[in-house]
Amino acid sequence: MNQALLIEILLEELPAKPLLQEFPRMLDKWQALLNARGLSTVTELGYTPTRLVLHAPSFPTHTPPSTEEHFGPPLAVGITNNTLNAIGQKFYTKLDLEVPSVWQTAMKNNKEVLYACVQTKIQPTAPLLDALILNFLQTLNFGKSMAWGEVKARFIRPVHNICVLFGEQKVPLPSCQEAFLCTTKRATKLHFSMGFGWHKTPNIETYFDTLKRGKVLLDPKAREAKILNEIHALEQEHGLKVRIDEDLLAEVVAITSYPTALYGQFDPAFLSLPPEITTTSMQEHQRYFAAFKNGALHAGFIVVSNTPLEHPADFKNIVGGNEKVLKARLSDAMFFYQNDLKNPFEPAHAKNALGQIAFVQGLGSLADKVQREQQIGQALVQKYAPHLQDDLTQALSLSKLDLLSEVVYEFPELQGIMGGYYAKAKGYKESISTAIKEQYLPNSENAPLPSSLLGALVSLSHKLDSLLALFSMNKIPTGSKDPFALRRACNAILRICLHFNLSFDLQKDFEKLAKNYQSFDTALLKDFALERLSHILESSLQGYTPNIYKAVLAGIAQSQEACEVCQIAKKVQALATFLQTTQTREFVAVFKRVANITQDDKLDTAPDPKLFTHKSEHSLYNAYNTLKATPFKNYLEQLHALFALKEPLEAFFDHVLVNDPNLAVQNNRKGLLGLIYCAFLDVAEAKEL
Repeated sequence: MNQALLIEILLEELPAKPLLQEFPRMLDKWQALLNARGLSTVTELGYTPTRLVLHAPSFPTHTPPSTEEHFGPPLAVGITNNTLNAIGQKFYTKLDLEVPSVWQTAMKNNKEVLYACVQTKIQPTAPLLDALILNFLQTLNFGKSMAWGEVKARFIRPVHNICVLFGEQKVPLPSCQEAFLCTTKRATKLHFSMGFGWHKTPNIETYFDTLKRGKVLLDPKAREAKILNEIHALEQEHGLKVRIDEDLLAEVVAITSYPTALYGQFDPAFLSLPPEITTTSMQEHQRYFAAFKNGALHAGFIVVSNTPLEHPADFKNIVGGNEKVLKARLSDAMFFYQNDLKNPFEPAHAKNALGQIAFVQGLGSLADKVQREQQIGQALVQKYAPHLQDDLTQALSLSKLDLLSEVVYEFPELQGIMGGYYAKAKGYKESISTAIKEQYLPNSENAPLPSSLLGALVSLSHKLDSLLALFSMNKIPTGSKDPFALRRACNAILRICLHFNLSFDLQKDFEKLAKNYQSFDTALLKDFALERLSHILESSLQGYTPNIYKAVLAGIAQSQEACEVCQIAKKVQALATFLQTTQTREFVAVFKRVANITQDDKLDTAPDPKLFTHKSEHSLYNAYNTLKATPFKNYLEQLHALFALKEPLEAFFDHVLVNDPNLAVQNNRKGLLGLIYCAFLDVAEAKEL
């Protein structure tokens, strides 16, 4: 029999970001606890800033019956003179079973042992809820927890009440009460604007009606839909386009119980600020949505209030208060920006100041980092774009100066971006100011890349220095720990190389650049980068499989080719595409056979056509020569040409014996197959497919 279950954990206001990080895992953790007790149900999870709610429309009232098998001691140990001895009897008494006169046996580990099959009793689930709820709360990980008063348990915020509605019965929660010193009333609270008193909820229907009347939207998707619908209405009313930042939207949903979107304005004079300052001030500090007109930032914003509004006066008061706060923020930003424009923006002026700012312990100051980035930049520009050498030198010398500015001190998120504006204001070339502005791109998985090769080289110089410097100090990411975001930096390096088709060798180039750092094993960095490259290709290439990537890397290692990022990606892409559109199994099988035959032999012995004894050998050799004489535009063309060797290879295997008794003939045939093997090795190692 089943009946509806609702559990509400009422607590003080939850911080949005930790809540959003843990929320996707909550239901899985709850379900795991139920599964461990043999309970199966569908549970819905809702939340507001002050409550977590689990609702199962059909929750089992009793645990299901089950049987448990128990294996006892071997018969030689538990039985003496055909009678259960003390050891054998103890096996049954520990299971609360009567000692039988006739016992069952079973085979385990090739031994006959005592055996008992016990059927567990059906239990009501209501008494289990206390432990389930406590265990559930203990499994939640918000990153930080707090202690309060005399409460034994630590949690993200103080728990006030745990309400359990499960039919008519009152469910005792002694463990939860002891852990959190909370009440267990069958009651809830409304939106704070409607008072702080308790409202009895004797059943689930009453509970949902109470929340509805109390201006509480329990479903975060419903709150999100309300916000978006109201923003859309404001767009239509004021002729705006509101930029919906997904992270900001999620955060606003998390901090509201009954959201209402409102339109506010600010002084158009603030539009003279770089738009990033204005939008950052609105989004990061005030949680406002920026508004645009005709593609440009508009002197208006959307604020989402957590107060149910019924009268126009309420709207006016809330909007007015938010406009005053934003005016103060933007006035400060204007003051900082104008002060920064008065200061020199030159490397010589800032060198001493950057020298006073530590980068990482053991790696010197920011001035030292800039110097290392310039050394890397020189190596990169000589290899990829000598014509940009002067621009790159200038861009790197200016790249960290904005860290000394008042705006970046107030808005750290704008480092780099403000440097671009200051460089432009001081008359530097547009390409240099843009490169400075884009030096940290890409700064996330889906972030845009630098828009120019100059910007790409500046970004690479910054990220390569961070990677090499921190690896040289043995600050290598382990498990889920990556305090310096080196995985993100490596992903960015690889994405830039792939996008701009830069022939970066993960072995030779790392070794060359690492000479300016404390000695470390660059093979560790190479393996780290290859692991990140596999993730990038997996997410971007259709048909990608780990075997394909492994085969390409094995081919490079076997043929001692350069471990070059773009070539690896092109080989993987070609192989993934090819294996999706051809007779994969037969193709791979033939070339695996070739690889297995030649794996223990030298591959540099050219075959002598005079030793061929069958026409199939001549056909295969001629087909190979045609292949080698053909210029290929890409690896996919090369794979199709290799596929054309399938038929002559099969004919070769059908008509000749590779391990011929005549050793000269045998070696000659292996030499021919070695050529085929090396041809395929140009793309991948067949044995890994």
